[in-house]
Amino acid sequence: MNVFSRYGYTRTTMNDIAKAAGLTRPTLYQSYPDKEAVFRAVIDEMATQLFATIQEGLAKHQGLAERLRFACETWGAAGFALVQANPDAKDMFDLCFEPVKNSYIEFAKLIAGILRAPLSKASLNVDAEELSRIVIFSIKGFKETARDVEDMRRLIAAHTSVIAYAIEPDGRQSRKAESTRTKTKRTSSKTRAS
Repeated sequence: MNVFSRYGYTRTTMNDIAKAAGLTRPTLYQSYPDKEAVFRAVIDEMATQLFATIQEGLAKHQGLAERLRFACETWGAAGFALVQANPDAKDMFDLCFEPVKNSYIEFAKLIAGILRAPLSKASLNVDAEELSRIVIFSIKGFKETARDVEDMRRLIAAHTSVIAYAIEPDGRQSRKAESTRTKTKRTSSKTRAS
């Protein structure tokens, strides 16, 4: 991955890849017929690791807003940070490359899975697949305009908060109401005890 992130797809050669892997070019060609095959393997592995991180982390997050933000931030901020450190790494997120396009399709499915149940209860006239495309391609746009990684995270947080609120407008209020009820019960209990 380091070779592609350092030089980009176009400037990377099979010789660069072999050297970085500690192999001879003939040995590399035994496993991969060309640079495109190596690039596909690198992108597939990177996406697999990222999806595993997201899936594992989703189990630790509750509610639509938290889960959506975690998934999008993990996906978007990681790639953005890589490109900030290595501008030629942009190729690793360019949709003209089939493996990159496939990773976006898989991420859209993951986001649709997060959105599907809450959307089924919402009064919005949009399906999970459509909304997931809006979410992920907005993140792609943020990568073009964010000033730094923290700005990228803020943009993602604002975007996912708005989407979660559109789907569950009472979600935040009900949590606040629950928190208020809990505080009220504690205060009532203390008053009675006195």
